[in-house]
Amino acid sequence: MVMGLIGCGKQKYQLNFDGYGFQSKKTAYSQGEKVTVYYDMIATDTDYSFSCDPDVDMQQSYDNAHGYVFEFIMPEHDVTLQVSSRNSMEYDPDANLPETPDNPADEIDPDNMDFDFYEKTTATDGGDGHDEYVLYEREAGEGMILARYTKEGDEEEVMRCCLVPQQIWDNCMYIVRNHGCADWKDGSGLEGAYYVLKFPDGKGNMVRVTSDEMPEDGMEVISTIRGILAEAFSQYAEENEQDTQEKKSSDPDAWICPECGQENSGKFFSSCGSPKP
Repeated sequence: MVMGLIGCGKQKYQLNFDGYGFQSKKTAYSQGEKVTVYYDMIATDTDYSFSCDPDVDMQQSYDNAHGYVFEFIMPEHDVTLQVSSRNSMEYDPDANLPETPDNPADEIDPDNMDFDFYEKTTATDGGDGHDEYVLYEREAGEGMILARYTKEGDEEEVMRCCLVPQQIWDNCMYIVRNHGCADWKDGSGLEGAYYVLKFPDGKGNMVRVTSDEMPEDGMEVISTIRGILAEAFSQYAEENEQDTQEKKSSDPDAWICPECGQENSGKFFSSCGSPKP
């Protein structure tokens, strides 16, 4: 009986993951034991960077069956693997984006909403504020309309929009599907912040989940999706607005926005959302 217990008391060290998507057979290993970790939560047009403790000689490879593969020998202490990512998509004048319309806001149809990310801050001295990104399908033409609605404290909501590639929606839906967001329920909620995701279920319906329903690691999903949309808006809004402004300078139907004093055409101004007077 005593001999059967030999080795059972050998100290084990924890394998920790700072990021969502890592997989391993065990969560603790003995010193000198070989550790293999997989990472297959891979989105398109995204660059990944992995790291671990500086004294660990980690070997990284890739195969189609497992995605990224990491191997190392467990040292005499706990080890943490980390992942960071960024959207690598860059604007390409020859990409499948049509010529920027005079005012992308004119093409927005609420019935064509195909993805929604909503972030609200609560209980602030200046009043509640929110930041919302919405992807709309276009009635005609390639790409999608990405609208950003922002409100700070008691100020009026401001809307800006731009044309983005279909790939932005694909990247968001990849995260939603692979993290099982449609099955979120019975979460613990957050203090001071509230999040909402709306996305199609593939059957003609829109699914709505909130941070009150998300699991413990749900903030990884929220942060990733917010990063995809924010980076896309930052990248494409400037390009779209520069192109639009060049067209408006010679537009006989142009009007001056009473809110920001800039020249505009169409029913709404794309930068501040003000209606045509």
